[in-house]
Amino acid sequence: MSLFRTLLILAVFGLASACSDMSVRTFSDAEFANLANIEVQDVKGRSGQLYTRQLQNQLAVKHIMAPTHQVVSAINASSANTLSIVGSSSTLKKMTMTASFELININTGEVELSESLSTNATLGAVTSYFGQDESEANGRERLAKLLADRVAQRIRLHFLTRGS
Repeated sequence: MSLFRTLLILAVFGLASACSDMSVRTFSDAEFANLANIEVQDVKGRSGQLYTRQLQNQLAVKHIMAPTHQVVSAINASSANTLSIVGSSSTLKKMTMTASFELININTGEVELSESLSTNATLGAVTSYFGQDESEANGRERLAKLLADRVAQRIRLHFLTRGS
């Protein structure tokens, strides 16, 4: 019984260590190499920090070799009151966040991809002023991460279509 227990424990530890650094990828090794060698330039502010970190995670940036491409981004958020009913006021706001980015080939200096993506969120459904401020801050953070995901998808698509 102790031999069986020892083998079972070794098998569990072996499986756990084999799967501990596993990441799921849906692109080939060549595409992964393209994405892993992208340098993501930092964007200022709290939203920019979250955007940069999320973009690096989505692109699986590893800097194994010297970077071949650089992503330069700028994000901009704007809010506006959205809901208006005759005779009533509302605390709801519609926030729009836009990310403009360029994918630059470092070796040639050529801009391979230049686009602007935007997304919206409705926020401020609480009545307290503190709650409205927190809702806006959380909305900015969520939109920054969502934009980073979309930018990463667009960059992946660029490398996929470039190869074919």
